Amino acid sequence: MKEEFKLFVSSHPELIKYVNKNEMTWQKFYDMYSLYGDKSEVWNDYIFKKNKTEEKKETSLSSLTEIVDALKKVDMDSVQKNISTINKALTLIGSLLSKDEEKVNYEPRPLYKKFED
Repeated sequence: MKEEFKLFVSSHPELIKYVNKNEMTWQKFYDMYSLYGDKSEVWNDYIFKKNKTEEKKETSLSSLTEIVDALKKVDMDSVQKNISTINKALTLIGSLLSKDEEKVNYEPRPLYKKFED
């Protein structure tokens, strides 16, 4: 049984980190191994936890790489032209809105009738 446990630990070196950090002891790991075996879900917290975080890191790095690659392909001249076009459109809309506000504030002069119609 001890030899099987040693093989199990050698195939899962991440268990060593838990012992080095004083989060677990070899005795507790051995007790878990003897009670549950090597294929139990008990090991998910210790063995597969690291693999999940590594997968997340790889996924985030690959998505970051994809974003950087996409940014490299962007034509900055066309971006500048689009920004200036949007700026002109916003300026036009702003001027139209300010003209509408002026119309709302406009008060017509009173009519003075000189002749009786």
